Amino acid sequence: MNSLYSARPAWVEINLDAIAHNVEQVKTLAGSEVEIMAVVKADGYGHGAAAVAAAALEAGALSLAVAFVEEGIDIRRAGINAPVLLLGYTDPAQFPALVEYNLIPTVFGYDTALQLSALAVRKGITLPMHLKVDTGMGRIGLLPDEAVEVISRVVRMPGLKAEGLFTHLAAAEEDNTYTMEQLHLFSRIIDHLKDRGVKFKYIHAANSAGSLKCQDSHYNLLRLGLSMYGYYPSPAMESGSVKLKPALTFKSRVVLVKKMPPGSAISYGCTYRTSEEALIATIPVGYADGYSRLLSNKSQVLIRGHRAQVVGRVCMDHLMADVTNIPGVHLNDEVVLYGKQGKEIITIEEIAGLIGTVNYELLCSIDKRVSRFYFQNDRLDSIHDFIEDLTFSE
Repeated sequence: MNSLYSARPAWVEINLDAIAHNVEQVKTLAGSEVEIMAVVKADGYGHGAAAVAAAALEAGALSLAVAFVEEGIDIRRAGINAPVLLLGYTDPAQFPALVEYNLIPTVFGYDTALQLSALAVRKGITLPMHLKVDTGMGRIGLLPDEAVEVISRVVRMPGLKAEGLFTHLAAAEEDNTYTMEQLHLFSRIIDHLKDRGVKFKYIHAANSAGSLKCQDSHYNLLRLGLSMYGYYPSPAMESGSVKLKPALTFKSRVVLVKKMPPGSAISYGCTYRTSEEALIATIPVGYADGYSRLLSNKSQVLIRGHRAQVVGRVCMDHLMADVTNIPGVHLNDEVVLYGKQGKEIITIEEIAGLIGTVNYELLCSIDKRVSRFYFQNDRLDSIHDFIEDLTFSE
């Protein structure tokens, strides 16, 4: 938790019970034979990697995944000892850190495997790894025409233990035909490797979309990312059997309310002018906090349970909202940017749709200068104590 004295009235509240609920929902869907790997890269999609990892593991996840070595080190320094898979590229210069912090690399090149093998032999250790095949993402991974031969050689290198084989689904949330083509190709590679006597403890392909939509992608391990945080990869999935709970609410407070005469320009560039006398509230959240400048004059926020239009350009540290038609708005009123207040709700998906992006990006964009506060079992005491001290005099 961030220090009260360094905080300002811009924070996110993260419900760890929602994280646990989402893990349990997917685990029930997948069945007892399938393990859950909780993906906590990008600081837990903006939620805080260590707190989310602990909640997910307590709820039944057995391993974790991050993108890079630095993220894995943060998990270890938080005192978490569960297996951690590095999903992305690891520079050879970071191999010693990978070993020191007991992280599991993803291997998708013969030369990389040689270097890891040499390091493991030199240190007298056995280094676990997962191998990745590119079945249609076009990102990282061995291409299908080289995969069987390279993998067959890599798994026999000294000092290495090939624990897993995986691929990544490119369009599981929207294109079932393409997904099935990827899985068919992946299964052929698995079969060819079996013919050569090569087997793996874990085989995985499903991301959140695959986990919710495509049983064929489950194998024996699911990489649960977005859905663990309570969001669906596409609106069509909301009608399924898995009922997710968003874990994050983005909040702030009104720090100034002033009456502006007709024709008043609001914010940089004078892109908005009041058409009549208006009550304008200033809110200390801006694009440096991850609230996109592209939302200028487009989005709404919640104040006193009502929607208030964002007016003028979103600044680096502030935004303004028209509260003329909301009764009783005053200094220190709570503002909800993403989430629920009273009977109203502003979803991540609504905001993402205004600027042509995805919920993933908005979650990951919330800056670290926005304080994170966690609660479980509906206990918000620490958050309320924090909020009570965030008051301003007239």
